[in-house]
Amino acid sequence: MYKAISAESSPCYEGEVCAALTSHITLTSWFSLRPKEMDLLVCPEMFLTGYMFTSPADIKPFLEPPRIGRTSLFCRELATRYQCWVVGGYPELATDEGEGGEQGKPGYNSAVLVSPTGEVVGNYRKSFLYDTDKTWAREGDGFKVFDLPPPLNRTVLGICMDMNPKDFIAPFDAYELANFVKTNNADTLIVPMNWLEPPQEPPDDLSAIRDAASDDQGPEMSTLNYWAHRLMPLHDPAPGYRAAGEGTAQAGKEVVFVACNRVGTESVLTMSADPSRIELIEAFGRKEEGVMFARVN
Repeated sequence: MYKAISAESSPCYEGEVCAALTSHITLTSWFSLRPKEMDLLVCPEMFLTGYMFTSPADIKPFLEPPRIGRTSLFCRELATRYQCWVVGGYPELATDEGEGGEQGKPGYNSAVLVSPTGEVVGNYRKSFLYDTDKTWAREGDGFKVFDLPPPLNRTVLGICMDMNPKDFIAPFDAYELANFVKTNNADTLIVPMNWLEPPQEPPDDLSAIRDAASDDQGPEMSTLNYWAHRLMPLHDPAPGYRAAGEGTAQAGKEVVFVACNRVGTESVLTMSADPSRIELIEAFGRKEEGVMFARVN
């Protein structure tokens, strides 16, 4: 069993980094957690800078070098304070000019992985870019698996759009990220997000308006169902899924999926909060901001 925390936050606007830092310091202080009380803390995609950048010039002031940028330093501080693993998304500054279609794109949409001692042990660059990313970000060099100590064990990082078919045109049943997790016998999948709220049908009468307001307090079930579908190869039992070190296929093993989204509206896009597992343990409401504490058996 291990304990995981997902810190859902409202968007900052146009790179309001100081406000975002204050928000996350407040959020992570709500529980008055003690060191070693949790094993994993996950923050959303680009959670200190905001997500809606429209050009290379727009995002350039907020690009961060890996390991020593604002987000990495903040995640390292959280990791040492709580003595837990920390994952958080940030816009990474590219150190070269790029080649071909990547020329003129100054960075990557990345996530940092920090150990309980504050050491940066991994950096993942988003593989499948959303339209907003494509205005400034380069495509990452593919999914990665990190061999970590218990309880996380073999861990894969993804970022938001990585959950979808590549460019929304790849075959839906290719299940790219889920099959990578399965092929690499991973135990944990962690995905920081800026997942959009799905379109809602406009209410047609007063009772429907009241129902819609009530629904805001619960999780976005269509999103949860979609994620579950996209992780179909990992459903337990997963035929042919071998645990690391085993020579023959077994009925299947548990894979823990932790997603951390942002909530609220940035520019004209509305994010919808919903961290989850295939076997749902905890989930935020659609409009809820906060810190979620979950025990994973």
